Amino acid sequence: MRRRHCNRLPAKPRRLIAQATVPGFIDTSLVPNRAGLDQHATVQRMASDMREASHREGGMTREGLELLGYTKQQIDTFASAARQLANEQAAMT
Repeated sequence: MRRRHCNRLPAKPRRLIAQATVPGFIDTSLVPNRAGLDQHATVQRMASDMREASHREGGMTREGLELLGYTKQQIDTFASAARQLANEQAAMT
């Protein structure tokens, strides 16, 4: 006698299950948009990114800045000022 096997379980009445909300720390783990920053904020944020990268990787490359969301124009315009600010901030600590 041949038996039939089915991987399905018997049908159960469906209930709506409350889904968990997205924790607040998720927002802080995403890279914020850098392309829309004004001049002062761009220099400040870029200097901060350069300092963080110097501790993690030993420095920041142009490609690294592009991966963080800076435009090529922002890098050309503000990288020098940001590097100078990052060096000044590093010397103060």
